[in-house]
This record gives sequence, C-alpha cells and structure tokens, in this order.
Amino acid sequence: MPGPRLRRTAAIFGVLRNRELRALWFADWISDVGNFVTSIALVVYIFNLTGRATAVGLALALGSIPWFTVGPFAGLLADRVDRRSLMITANLIRAVLVGALPFTREVWQAYALSLASFMLAPVHRPARSAFLADIAPEGKLVPALAVMETTHQVLHTVGPAIGGLAVLTLGARHAFFLDSASFVIAAAFQATIASRGVPTVESAGSAVQDLWEGVRAVFAAGATRTYILLNSVLGLGFAGVEALLVVYVRDELGRPSGQYGIVLAMAGLGTVLTSLAIAAADEHRPRTPWVLASAAGVGTFAVAFLHPSFLALLPVALAAGLADAGVGIPMTATLAESLPERLRGRAYAAVDTMWELTAAIGFLGFAWLGEAGRLGAANGMGVAAVVGSALGAAVLLGGGARAIAGSERARLAPKPAGGSPAGLSG
Repeated sequence: MPGPRLRRTAAIFGVLRNRELRALWFADWISDVGNFVTSIALVVYIFNLTGRATAVGLALALGSIPWFTVGPFAGLLADRVDRRSLMITANLIRAVLVGALPFTREVWQAYALSLASFMLAPVHRPARSAFLADIAPEGKLVPALAVMETTHQVLHTVGPAIGGLAVLTLGARHAFFLDSASFVIAAAFQATIASRGVPTVESAGSAVQDLWEGVRAVFAAGATRTYILLNSVLGLGFAGVEALLVVYVRDELGRPSGQYGIVLAMAGLGTVLTSLAIAAADEHRPRTPWVLASAAGVGTFAVAFLHPSFLALLPVALAAGLADAGVGIPMTATLAESLPERLRGRAYAAVDTMWELTAAIGFLGFAWLGEAGRLGAANGMGVAAVVGSALGAAVLLGGGARAIAGSERARLAPKPAGGSPAGLSG
C-alpha cells in the first residue's frame, strides 16, 4: 500500500526538526547544486577550448587525483582537529579558487585552478561525514544518513539540469560564479552549528600507522569490504560513460553541449526513486537486493553500441541511476553503524580514495579509447558500461553477495532485551 510507505518516508525526514542537522542539510544541498554547475561548466569549457575528449577526461581525472594523494592524510586530519572549523575553512578557500576560473584564458590555467580547488574536496568530505555522526541525535544516525543521501540523490536530478541551464544561459565561463557563491553560503550554514571540539585521539603510532588503522577498519568485515570494492568498480564504468557522454551528445548527435546535463539528470532521477524506496523500507527489509541490482545499473549504457538517439538515452540513464543508490546508501549506512567515532574520518577517506582512484582510471582510460581515431564516443561508452558491470558482478559472485546477506541477517535479527545490536559478519 502506498499510504504506509509514504508515511514511513515522511517520518524519516522528521530528523530535520533538529536545528543542527537541518543546517548541515542546507549546507550540503546548496554546495551540491554549485558542484553540479561547475562539473558541467568545466567539461563544456575544456571541450570548447580544446575540442578533444582526452582533454575532458584529464579535467575530470584531476578531480580524482587529490583523493589518492592527499585524501588519506586529510582523513587523518579530520580525526585530529575540529571538524566544523575544517569544513568552513575548506569551503571558503574553494569559493576563492572557483571564483577565479572565469578569468582564465588558457587551458593550463583552468587545470591549475581546478586542481587546487579539488585538493580541498578530500579535506571537506571525510570531516563532514564524521561530523554528521557527531551531531545526529541518539538513535537517529541511520535516518539522518538516509535523509542526507536521499537529498544528495535528488540533487543528482536537479543539479545536472541546473548546471546545463546555467551553461546554456550564462555560458560555461560565467557559470563558475554560481558554485563560488554556493561555497560561501554553505560555510555560513555550517558556522551556525556548535563545535564538537577535537575528537578523542588514540594514536596507533606514526601517521602511517594511524592511516592503516582506518583502512583496516573498512576492510575488516566482509560486508564493508564488498561495498568499497563494488562502489569502486561501478565508479570505473560510470566515469568512462561520463567522460564520453558530452562528446557523444555534441559531436555525434549534434546537440548543444549543455544537454549532456539533461542526460545526467535522468540518471539522478533513477537514483532518487531508488533512494526513497531504500530509505522507506530500510528498518524492516534487507539491503541485499538493491546491492545485487546495482551491478546491472551501469550496464544499461551498453546500449551505446547501437548509437541511440538523445531521447533514447534518457530512459537508459534513468535505469543506470539505480547503481549509485543501490550501493551508496547501504554502504554509507553500514559504515556508520559499524565504525567507532574516532576512526570515521580515516575510514570515509579510504572509501573516497578507492572510488576516486578507479574513477580517474575510468575518466582517462575510456576517454582515450573513445577518441575519434580509436573506438569513438559511442563504442567507448559501451565498453565502459560492460567493464563496470562485469567487474561488479565478479565482486558479488566472489563472495561479496554472501557477505552482505550475512550482514543484513545480523542487522535485522531480533535484538535481545537490553542487548546490543548484532555485529557485522566477517
């Protein structure tokens, strides 16, 4: 019956009655919209400057490089300093850097400023993920995660559309100002949240040993290990599709570059629908079916081998959106449920590092394959989709599906009176 499901979904969003959670939520979605504007504006701007798919792939890959260079150390920083102050500082610096992009005239200048801005992302995200667990009321962490993740996925729908509209109306160069303003507004909302101070530090020794402790925490249990591997290989496939989509839309379909954002918006809509379904049923139903279905999501873009029309791309993107939510929300919730507060910054950084590393490989590798003198954009997207889906299936068939199913049985098992929740299976 749709009535009870709608009521359960509405009850989940009741956590926003908490003022601090609401402030962090506002900061998240305002910044997310700005990020989508820049992600689309940067792709179009670089492609207009160079006319090469490889240059677009390089621009996208630059966003991944900081995650597997400074990212792990940024996660350690999030476990050792005031997380609120760290988020505000990162946002304000990024506002300045993105605001300078419209004044560039050479592609290397755009690359340099973009990379400098991207360096702050792995500083902000682990701090924000850990800070959410700090401010969530007791017993409300999972609903808070569901609200934040669902909102993020909703913005996968409107964000690319807003980004595409901004590029079409303002031009790629001036659209960067919107993202710059979003960072300032996000910092203002974060400043209204009370500081929780510096996390309790229990050092394992050197910085490298402390980092390794966070990595071990993620890979120790079979379920969390499966989530991070599955998330990474699906990201590899999606990165290849994203890098070549703007080339396919403009050069093969003959449409304005900004319409590439409309296709991404349809993928976001698929993610939104799945996110709401997961959030509404998560308390009583296992997450396993969503995870299993996610491996097939990116595979729908294999239809690119048939050189589909623009309209035909839209339902394909809608179906592909399942992959992000099918892994994203279950992974985020499982990590929050299983990790101690003092390790969360490092653990989230490890997850992000793995995803961004595989995304960088996908951006560059499939963009290179998709050049006109090689496979072409359509065939390159098809190969990326098949590779991502096949690797995801391999992770699940290699014991991952069994590990997640065991974890879900433990999570949903009746708890003894006064007892603690069942742990994750190894």
